[in-house]
Amino acid sequence: MFSNKTSVVRKDLESLAEFVYITAPHHIKPPTFSSEEAAEDDISEEHKPYGWWYSPTYKPVKDGYFVGYMESIDYIQKILKEQGPFDGILGFSQGACFAALLTQYLETQSNGFDHHPPFKFAILVSGFKPLVQEATNTMLTKDCPLKTPSLHYIGDFDTLVLPQKMIALTEAFQNPIIFRHSGG
Repeated sequence: MFSNKTSVVRKDLESLAEFVYITAPHHIKPPTFSSEEAAEDDISEEHKPYGWWYSPTYKPVKDGYFVGYMESIDYIQKILKEQGPFDGILGFSQGACFAALLTQYLETQSNGFDHHPPFKFAILVSGFKPLVQEATNTMLTKDCPLKTPSLHYIGDFDTLVLPQKMIALTEAFQNPIIFRHSGG
């Protein structure tokens, strides 16, 4: 779905960049359905929701990580090894949160991410800090801001990720470029 939403930008930049779209590995049951089977029946494959970890309403697993997070780390490490190196990253919502964490892992060469160079840029749309995940709540702090150049899109009327949560993420980067719009 993200590929469809960014098709105009991708076409405009096709002579400058190759876009690689990575779908998060975990199928997320939409909250409006009473069962996963009902969700499967009503949603086309293209529109099924996926996530990098499951909702904070689930208890974290051992070591302070939410269910699915460490599997996503393994998944993205494999992609970086097999398809990389990548110049930059673009993420939306939970994907922007995960992209910011990945940016820090690569910049600090930590958590097993010593096989890929740091990104040259990060574009984070409706991103937020993972404060409720105990194992990562000390990451992305303004005390040790990331050097990776970043562009942050903030919707002033976003009701899912509140603007102040997006602004908190910008503080984790040195000299972030912030683009605010009146949408959600």
